Amino acid sequence: MPKRVDHDVRRREMAAALVRCARTRGLGQCGFREVAAEAGVSVNLVQYYFPTKEALLLGGLVYLRGLIGARFDDLPSEPRARVRGLLESVLPTDEASTDLYRVHAAYAALAFTDPALAAQPHAAGPDELLPVLSDLLTALAVPEPAVTATALLALCTGLSAYLTSGFLTAADALRVLHAELDRVC
Repeated sequence: MPKRVDHDVRRREMAAALVRCARTRGLGQCGFREVAAEAGVSVNLVQYYFPTKEALLLGGLVYLRGLIGARFDDLPSEPRARVRGLLESVLPTDEASTDLYRVHAAYAALAFTDPALAAQPHAAGPDELLPVLSDLLTALAVPEPAVTATALLALCTGLSAYLTSGFLTAADALRVLHAELDRVC
Protein backbone atom coordinates (compact mmCIF):
# COMPACT_ATOMS: atom_id res chain seq x y z
CA MET A 1 0.00 0.00 0.00
CA PRO A 2 1.47 3.41 -0.95
CA LYS A 3 2.50 5.75 1.81
CA ARG A 4 0.18 8.74 2.27
CA VAL A 5 1.95 12.06 2.34
CA ASP A 6 0.60 15.15 4.06
CA HIS A 7 1.53 17.76 1.49
CA ASP A 8 1.01 20.70 3.86
CA VAL A 9 3.40 19.15 6.38
CA ARG A 10 5.94 18.42 3.65
CA ARG A 11 5.68 22.00 2.33
CA ARG A 12 6.19 23.39 5.86
CA GLU A 13 9.23 21.13 6.39
CA MET A 14 10.86 22.51 3.26
CA ALA A 15 9.97 26.10 4.17
CA ALA A 16 11.48 25.47 7.61
CA ALA A 17 14.62 24.18 5.89
CA LEU A 18 14.81 27.41 3.87
CA VAL A 19 14.57 29.48 7.06
CA ARG A 20 17.25 27.37 8.78
CA CYS A 21 19.46 27.72 5.72
CA ALA A 22 18.90 31.49 5.64
CA ARG A 23 19.89 31.72 9.32
CA THR A 24 23.30 30.25 8.63
CA ARG A 25 24.06 31.21 5.00
CA GLY A 26 21.93 34.27 4.35
CA LEU A 27 18.78 34.34 2.28
CA GLY A 28 20.59 35.09 -0.99
CA GLN A 29 22.65 31.90 -0.68
CA CYS A 30 19.67 29.56 -0.29
CA GLY A 31 18.59 27.90 -3.50
CA PHE A 32 16.94 24.59 -4.30
CA ARG A 33 20.12 22.57 -3.65
CA GLU A 34 20.81 24.13 -0.28
CA VAL A 35 17.20 23.75 0.86
CA ALA A 36 17.11 20.14 -0.33
CA ALA A 37 20.31 19.36 1.57
CA GLU A 38 18.98 21.08 4.69
CA ALA A 39 15.66 19.20 4.46
CA GLY A 40 17.31 15.88 3.59
CA VAL A 41 15.30 15.49 0.38
CA SER A 42 15.99 15.64 -3.34
CA VAL A 43 16.11 18.86 -5.32
CA ASN A 44 13.27 17.50 -7.44
CA LEU A 45 11.07 17.14 -4.36
CA VAL A 46 11.71 20.74 -3.33
CA GLN A 47 10.86 21.84 -6.88
CA TYR A 48 7.68 19.75 -6.80
CA TYR A 49 6.39 21.78 -3.86
CA PHE A 50 8.00 25.08 -4.89
CA PRO A 51 8.38 25.15 -8.69
CA THR A 52 10.15 28.52 -8.77
CA LYS A 53 12.65 30.34 -6.59
CA GLU A 54 9.95 32.98 -5.97
CA ALA A 55 7.54 30.30 -4.73
CA LEU A 56 10.26 28.92 -2.46
CA LEU A 57 10.99 32.37 -1.02
CA LEU A 58 7.30 33.02 -0.47
CA GLY A 59 6.90 29.65 1.25
CA GLY A 60 9.77 30.52 3.57
CA LEU A 61 8.27 33.92 4.27
CA VAL A 62 4.87 32.46 5.15
CA TYR A 63 6.55 29.96 7.47
CA LEU A 64 8.68 32.70 9.06
CA ARG A 65 5.62 34.92 9.63
CA GLY A 66 4.00 31.99 11.43
CA LEU A 67 6.99 31.65 13.75
CA ILE A 68 6.98 35.36 14.49
CA GLY A 69 3.21 35.41 15.02
CA ALA A 70 3.46 32.54 17.50
CA ARG A 71 5.51 34.82 19.77
CA PHE A 72 2.32 36.83 20.39
CA ASP A 73 0.14 33.87 21.43
CA ASP A 74 0.55 33.93 25.21
CA LEU A 75 0.41 37.65 25.96
CA PRO A 76 -1.55 39.00 28.92
CA SER A 77 -5.05 40.32 28.27
CA GLU A 78 -4.85 43.54 30.36
CA PRO A 79 -4.21 46.35 27.81
CA ARG A 80 -1.09 47.92 29.36
CA ALA A 81 0.55 44.55 30.02
CA ARG A 82 -0.45 43.40 26.52
CA VAL A 83 1.14 46.48 24.90
CA ARG A 84 4.33 45.87 26.86
CA GLY A 85 4.37 42.15 26.04
CA LEU A 86 3.62 42.76 22.37
CA LEU A 87 6.45 45.24 21.96
CA GLU A 88 8.88 43.15 24.00
CA SER A 89 8.06 40.19 21.75
CA VAL A 90 9.10 42.21 18.71
CA LEU A 91 12.61 42.78 20.07
CA PRO A 92 15.31 40.18 19.30
CA THR A 93 16.47 39.66 22.87
CA ASP A 94 17.62 36.02 22.66
CA GLU A 95 19.28 33.76 20.11
CA ALA A 96 16.05 32.38 18.62
CA SER A 97 14.38 35.78 18.23
CA THR A 98 17.60 37.27 16.84
CA ASP A 99 17.69 34.57 14.17
CA LEU A 100 14.05 35.28 13.30
CA TYR A 101 14.71 39.01 13.12
CA ARG A 102 17.76 38.59 10.87
CA VAL A 103 15.92 36.36 8.40
CA HIS A 104 12.87 38.63 8.41
CA ALA A 105 15.11 41.66 7.87
CA ALA A 106 16.76 39.83 4.95
CA TYR A 107 13.33 39.36 3.40
CA ALA A 108 12.53 43.04 3.89
CA ALA A 109 15.84 44.04 2.28
CA LEU A 110 15.26 41.69 -0.66
CA ALA A 111 11.81 43.19 -1.16
CA PHE A 112 13.43 46.56 -1.93
CA THR A 113 14.71 45.16 -5.22
CA ASP A 114 12.25 42.33 -5.93
CA PRO A 115 8.82 43.66 -6.97
CA ALA A 116 7.16 40.23 -6.68
CA LEU A 117 8.39 39.82 -3.12
CA ALA A 118 7.55 43.44 -2.32
CA ALA A 119 3.93 42.66 -3.21
CA GLN A 120 3.89 39.97 -0.49
CA PRO A 121 3.33 40.63 3.20
CA HIS A 122 7.06 41.00 3.94
CA ALA A 123 6.22 43.80 6.37
CA ALA A 124 3.12 42.08 7.71
CA GLY A 125 4.40 42.39 11.27
CA PRO A 126 3.91 46.15 11.51
CA ASP A 127 0.88 46.06 9.21
CA GLU A 128 -0.78 43.48 11.43
CA LEU A 129 0.46 44.90 14.72
CA LEU A 130 -0.39 48.53 14.06
CA PRO A 131 -4.19 48.22 14.38
CA VAL A 132 -3.88 45.87 17.37
CA LEU A 133 -1.49 48.21 19.14
CA SER A 134 -3.60 51.24 18.21
CA ASP A 135 -6.73 49.60 19.67
CA LEU A 136 -4.89 48.79 22.89
CA LEU A 137 -3.62 52.36 23.18
CA THR A 138 -7.17 53.61 22.55
CA ALA A 139 -8.35 51.44 25.45
CA LEU A 140 -5.65 53.06 27.57
CA ALA A 141 -6.87 56.54 26.54
CA VAL A 142 -3.52 57.42 24.98
CA PRO A 143 -3.81 60.55 22.78
CA GLU A 144 -3.39 59.90 19.05
CA PRO A 145 -3.21 56.12 19.42
CA ALA A 146 -2.43 55.40 15.75
CA VAL A 147 0.46 57.88 15.72
CA THR A 148 1.75 56.57 19.04
CA ALA A 149 1.47 52.96 17.83
CA THR A 150 3.49 53.83 14.73
CA ALA A 151 6.13 55.58 16.84
CA LEU A 152 6.40 52.62 19.23
CA LEU A 153 6.78 50.14 16.38
CA ALA A 154 9.39 52.40 14.75
CA LEU A 155 11.24 52.54 18.07
CA CYS A 156 11.22 48.74 18.24
CA THR A 157 12.52 48.52 14.67
CA GLY A 158 15.44 50.78 15.57
CA LEU A 159 16.11 48.97 18.84
CA SER A 160 16.05 45.64 16.98
CA ALA A 161 18.68 46.88 14.53
CA TYR A 162 20.82 48.14 17.42
CA LEU A 163 20.45 44.84 19.27
CA THR A 164 21.45 42.67 16.32
CA SER A 165 24.35 45.00 15.50
CA GLY A 166 25.66 44.77 19.05
CA PHE A 167 25.21 48.49 19.82
CA LEU A 168 22.79 47.72 22.65
CA THR A 169 22.34 44.86 25.06
CA ALA A 170 18.92 43.31 25.55
CA ALA A 171 18.71 44.90 28.99
CA ASP A 172 19.48 48.35 27.57
CA ALA A 173 16.94 47.98 24.76
CA LEU A 174 14.25 46.86 27.20
CA ARG A 175 15.11 49.79 29.48
CA VAL A 176 14.63 52.22 26.56
CA LEU A 177 11.35 50.57 25.55
CA HIS A 178 10.01 50.56 29.11
CA ALA A 179 10.95 54.23 29.61
CA GLU A 180 9.05 55.17 26.44
CA LEU A 181 6.04 53.08 27.47
CA ASP A 182 6.02 54.75 30.89
CA ARG A 183 6.12 58.13 29.17
CA VAL A 184 3.34 57.24 26.72
CA CYS A 185 1.04 55.43 29.11
